[in-house]
Amino acid sequence: MKLFQKWIRVAKAVVWVLTLMLSATVLSACTSTIAGYSLEAYTLATGLKARSLAVVQLSTESFSTHAEVVDQLLVDIDAAYEFAAGIPNNKIAAEQWALLRDPSEALLGGYFAFWEIEEPGGVSEYFRDQSKEIIAEAFNLIICLEVNKQQASSCSELKTPEGVL
Repeated sequence: MKLFQKWIRVAKAVVWVLTLMLSATVLSACTSTIAGYSLEAYTLATGLKARSLAVVQLSTESFSTHAEVVDQLLVDIDAAYEFAAGIPNNKIAAEQWALLRDPSEALLGGYFAFWEIEEPGGVSEYFRDQSKEIIAEAFNLIICLEVNKQQASSCSELKTPEGVL
């Protein structure tokens, strides 16, 4: 259980970093140092959030049963990163996607790596549920960044490890 608790603490810290990145972006939104709003980026983020959380929900089962679905989802996450990285002045969004997909970080990529390597028979419901909240928060921050490119929004409905944004 200690490994799970450590993973959850690290994941919360990574989400906090994403929150700081978003805060810096909102503060500089009045300048032209950030890319404009992209409906496609917003649609990618919201769709991948829903798919990701659905796959995480399956993680109490054997990884091998769902390996193909996980692999396809990670390819789509990689595509979202490449899309964000290819837009001029979109470095913060690309960095958010990079953290989300990184198998050595404690977000989606790290969660799937943990499931596959450390708990291939399935993770506990508690670990799944705690991780699912953190992964959802990370996606919310990516979505909030995109929304703020169009019109300033407080994203007050989004939770962070420390509370409300």
